[in-house]
Amino acid sequence: MIMRVAVIGLHWGHVHINAYRALGHDVVAVADADYDYCNKVGDMYGIPLRYSSADELQNLKVDVVSVVVPAKHHNEVLRKVMKLGCAVICEKPVLGFTASQDMYDGLRDDIFFNYAYPFLRDIGVFYEKLKGMGKLRRIEIECLYNLPLNEGMSTEEMFFETVSHPVALVVHAVPDIVSAVRTSETSVLAESSGGTEICIVCRKEDSIKGIRHRVTVKGSDELVLSGGFTLGSNWHYLPVMFNGKPVSGEYWPEEDPWYTANRNSIDCILRYFSHEQSMDDTLKAGAFCLKKAMIVENILNCLKNSR
Repeated sequence: MIMRVAVIGLHWGHVHINAYRALGHDVVAVADADYDYCNKVGDMYGIPLRYSSADELQNLKVDVVSVVVPAKHHNEVLRKVMKLGCAVICEKPVLGFTASQDMYDGLRDDIFFNYAYPFLRDIGVFYEKLKGMGKLRRIEIECLYNLPLNEGMSTEEMFFETVSHPVALVVHAVPDIVSAVRTSETSVLAESSGGTEICIVCRKEDSIKGIRHRVTVKGSDELVLSGGFTLGSNWHYLPVMFNGKPVSGEYWPEEDPWYTANRNSIDCILRYFSHEQSMDDTLKAGAFCLKKAMIVENILNCLKNSR
């Protein structure tokens, strides 16, 4: 089934446009607050309909809308897009650092959020090893960053944006996380109902120019996933390590692996919208509906206590 698609927000929105096109779907409309830029993108991709806001889409007949505006605008745009009655895919996080609790009320349960981490190539190896580890005692997530484009963001905002991806990786495997507290300026401690402790650290590291993250799972065995990027080069991932030994190869492809992961994520969600697979199968494959995405959001919402 070929779907008619609109994309709102045209910076990371390029990734969504290319994903839909690679999957054989028809992007018929784009929207961005910068209308001149919207026209440039429309010309670049040959997309006929261009708009400056979500308000202008109200009479548009599409099957899917991708919301790719900054997280602080998700609430406003999602409310407008829900009125179209079509399927919705929104970039992560749900509403992000600036949202208050009441702003989540009334969001549709079948909105999907584009957490692409479970769709990275070597994540399958990571999850297969994880399944055989039995009781998980502790999971450690470490994110280091140094990005000029984020200089205007607070420590908490940067924590929220940077950590949400690896937290989603863990939530997909350990969905019964029930509590989270901020333990310092740079750390959060969460716990699952099964007793798994999740320690999350995110801090600026001047010795790098980019992002580095490392996920360490400890039980009777130890499992490690690590990767990142340096400004000017693609993301790459080191071999997945199990008890100190590599169980996958280094992953550093010509195409940014996140582009591939986003394409796979969107494809999985569209299979649900086109009735090719059930909600349960879609979630098991790695997709995040509102309920699942809210587990990530609730973990990171403890950062807001300092405001």
